[in-house]
Amino acid sequence: MAEAHGVTATQIKNLIWWTVNFLVLVLILYKLLKKPVVNFFRSRQESIKKEYEELLLKKKEAEARYLELQEKVKNLKVEAEAIYQSYVEQGMKERERILEEARKQAERIKEQAQLYMAQELEKAKERLRNELAEEAVKLAEEILKKRVTPEHQRALFREFVENIKGRVVN
Repeated sequence: MAEAHGVTATQIKNLIWWTVNFLVLVLILYKLLKKPVVNFFRSRQESIKKEYEELLLKKKEAEARYLELQEKVKNLKVEAEAIYQSYVEQGMKERERILEEARKQAERIKEQAQLYMAQELEKAKERLRNELAEEAVKLAEEILKKRVTPEHQRALFREFVENIKGRVVN
């Protein structure tokens, strides 16, 4: 009983054929899924950008309010210096608080957006992997159904049995 070692020409052909089929499948999936994935991330980016712009607008309004308070303080020369100083200090504290709050909120939104984008990207990658695997299995089944005849099945079975016998003997 001779043992077969090495790779046969049929195995090489099959490997090349499966590789070509896999690459075609990957190309088809890329063509089909590229636009929806890009559109999803683009729309998410636009919504995050809109929220960020709204925060900037609120920040500008807060700064405008601060400037109004400063102008009022400048125009109130009649009032005593103590009241004037009080308004300036209140305005500075309010400005710092508002700017700090806006900065923190912008930072939180930015972190949440980055986390969400990373999570969504991982989900999209996982879905793509799963779909790719399912499609590869389906394609392999179709190829096997079309290519493997009952004679091939018998030959494969005999070869399998011979391999097992060879392993058991050794």
